[in-house]
Amino acid sequence: MIGIDTNVLLRFLTQDDAAQSERATRFLETHCSSASPGFVNVVGLAELVWTLGCGLKS
Repeated sequence: MIGIDTNVLLRFLTQDDAAQSERATRFLETHCSSASPGFVNVVGLAELVWTLGCGLKS
């Protein structure tokens, strides 16, 4: 199982930067599967929710 950083998740979900989003997508597609899932710890999940939630307030 591989740990997934908040930044990788953010780039994958938002697709806000072409080069970095491509790398995040490629990483997730090649390193994570149902047989070998990625792991997001609770702190990373909280950072993800907080960061995405900040965009809603703008």
